[in-house]
Amino acid sequence: MLIAPPDLRTADPTIAEEIYSGRFVFAGQSVETEGRSPFEVVPPSEDWEAALHGFGWLRHLKAAATPVARSNARAIVGDWLAGERKHGAIAWRPEVAARRLISFLSQSNLILEGADHDLYRAFVRSLLRHGTFLKKSYLAAEPGLKRMQVAIALAMAGLCMSRQERLSRRGLERVGQEVSAQFLPDGGHVSRSPAAILEALLDLLPLRQTIVARGQNPPEALLGAIDRAMPMLRFFRHADGAFAQFNGASAGARDQLSTVLAYDEALGKPVASAPYSGFERLEAGAAVVIVESGTPPPLAYSAEAHAGTLAFEFSHGSHRLIINCGAPQARYEALRRAARLTAAHSTATLADTSSSHLEPEGDRVLLMAGPKKVERQRRTESDGTIRLELTHDGYMKTLGFLHRRHLVLAGDGLSLAGRDAFEGDGPARTPFDIRFHLEAGVSAEFAEEAQAGHIDLVLADGEHWRFTADAPLAIEESTIFSPSRGSSRSLQIVLSDEVGDRPAVEWRLARLA
Repeated sequence: MLIAPPDLRTADPTIAEEIYSGRFVFAGQSVETEGRSPFEVVPPSEDWEAALHGFGWLRHLKAAATPVARSNARAIVGDWLAGERKHGAIAWRPEVAARRLISFLSQSNLILEGADHDLYRAFVRSLLRHGTFLKKSYLAAEPGLKRMQVAIALAMAGLCMSRQERLSRRGLERVGQEVSAQFLPDGGHVSRSPAAILEALLDLLPLRQTIVARGQNPPEALLGAIDRAMPMLRFFRHADGAFAQFNGASAGARDQLSTVLAYDEALGKPVASAPYSGFERLEAGAAVVIVESGTPPPLAYSAEAHAGTLAFEFSHGSHRLIINCGAPQARYEALRRAARLTAAHSTATLADTSSSHLEPEGDRVLLMAGPKKVERQRRTESDGTIRLELTHDGYMKTLGFLHRRHLVLAGDGLSLAGRDAFEGDGPARTPFDIRFHLEAGVSAEFAEEAQAGHIDLVLADGEHWRFTADAPLAIEESTIFSPSRGSSRSLQIVLSDEVGDRPAVEWRLARLA
C-alpha cells in the first residue's frame, strides 16, 4: 500500500457505536447480529446486503477515531476476508465489489493500523483479486454510474498499490471513456439526474487527488468532466441548499452537496440554460425556478429517470414552495415506480397517464415511449421579467395533444404566473390534472374572503403566498420521498377539468404583502 485516497462522503461517529454494539442499519432496515459476524445473519433485503458488502460504513468507524472503532474495523474486515470466496452473488456484483474496493483503499489506514502481518497480507491479496475481478467484469456492470464506479475502483487500486502501473493505466483509460460518454457538454449527466452528478463527483474528486498525490497529471477528460459538472451542481441547488428533485434526486443530500461544492474553485453563478441536459433555471430577486425541459435520457441510462417533462420547482429565499415528490429508497419498488410517474411531478397529466411510459427489462424498469420533441423559448424583458415557453409531444401519439406551458417569473421574484394549454385533435372529453406538489410543512387552505379559485399558502415562518387559477381547484394529500429521510406527508394543489371545456388554464402564485 502506497497511499489512501480521501473519502468525501459524510461520516457519523455515532453510527460507529451502533456497529460496535452489533446493530447494522442500511437501506432503512436494522439488523441485530447478537454477537455473530454480520456476514452470518440472514439479510433482510438485497439493498441491505449490498450496503453491508460495500463497506462504505467503514468511514463511520474512522470518524469515531477510537481504539475500539479501529479494532472493530479490523475484526469485521478480517471476518469478510476469511470467507471471501464464500460470499454470495450480491457481494460480487461489479458495482458492489467496486464500492468495497474503494472503501478498503480509502479506509486502509484504519484497517491496517495495528494489524498483524497475516491480516496485512490477506488484505493486500484481496485488493489484487478485486482488481482482477473488476477488469473482467467491467462490461458486465450496468451502463452509467455503476460502470463508472468500476473504472474508478480499478484506477484507484492501481494508484494506491506498488507495482500496479498497468492496472492504473487500464483504470484511467476506462475512467476517461466513461466520463466522456456520461458527462454532457453542459456538465449534466446523461441520465439527466442531478443526483448522478453528485454521486460521480464524490468518487472523481478523490481520484483526481490520488493521481496528483502520486505525482501524475490527471487525464484531460477527467479534469474537463469535473470542471463542467461543478457548475451544474449549483444549477440544481435551491437557495436553502437543497437539491431539486428530478429523476431520482432528493433534497436530503445537502451535506454531501456542500462537501463537493467546497472543491469548486470557480464559484461562479449557475448558467441559466442547460440545453444538453434539458433544464432551465429562472432567477429573479430571491426566487428560483428550475424546469425540466428535455426529452427522456437514452434507454440504457433511464433506469432511474422520471416521467416529469415540463415539471418545475419554485423556491423563494430559504423556502421551497412547489417541488416534485422525489424518490424513495430502492427497496420500495412499488413506491419507487409511483414516484417516477408524471402525477408525482408538478406538471400536467392527461387522462391520468404519464407522458413517458415505464417498462420492465430484466432487473430494471426503463423509461420509454416518451416525448420525442421538447421545444423551449426563453427571453428576459427590460424589467427583469423572465418568460419561458415550453412544448412537449409526449401525449400526441396516444391521446392526440401537445402540452404547452408558459411560465412568467416577475423581475422582483414575488410572483410566478403560468399557462398550461392542450392543443390537438384528440378526444374533446379528455380529462386533465395539473399538479403543484407542496414542500412538506407548507400549509394550504382556501382563502376565506375569496372565490374557490384562491388558495392561501403559509410557510413555516408565517410568510403568506396566494395561488389563483381559472379552473376548478382542489387541495389533496401528497407524499415527499427521500432515500435518506424516508417519506413525509405533504399537500398538493390540483387543477382538474376536461380539454373540451377548458383547453387552457391560467394560474398564478404570488406573495402577499
